Amino acid sequence: MGHRSKTKSIKAKAPSSSKRVPAHRVAKSYHVPESATEIPKDSVNRRIVFRFDCVDLEADCPWSLAHMSDEEHRLLLLKMRDFEKATVGEIISPSYQAFTCYPDFTQCPNQTPQDRLAKYYEREGDALAQFRLGGTERLYGFLVGNEFHILWWDPNHEVWPSTRKHT
Repeated sequence: MGHRSKTKSIKAKAPSSSKRVPAHRVAKSYHVPESATEIPKDSVNRRIVFRFDCVDLEADCPWSLAHMSDEEHRLLLLKMRDFEKATVGEIISPSYQAFTCYPDFTQCPNQTPQDRLAKYYEREGDALAQFRLGGTERLYGFLVGNEFHILWWDPNHEVWPSTRKHT
């Protein structure tokens, strides 16, 4: 990763020389407390901003922004521009329907993102979240106040697959 967040709540992990913990045990240690989904009152009326300090650019990342096509990049920038017009309060509203916060990512049916989070990030209470950009396109990251720290670009809805068709 190589990128360190300037916020205290998200830190990239340094490579470990110790024995790797089996994957089925790693994900169970990753749990975001329910309080992480509570947005501070001073953030609710602020517009959402995007940060790139947590982007997963590792070569083995299946959802790296580095793998985007020119058209996907264009779509992402247009959507981000639209999202930045909204306040955090508007985005987290159930009527917004383009944002989901995951208070317990261990419930994710895909083990790969759980393993990547455990391998590369130390969690101190911020919730993993996603913006829906289109039919299957998703942008994952950490919501910290009014800052969305981008992590993954998921063009095929693979990080947290839906059982519904065309989503």
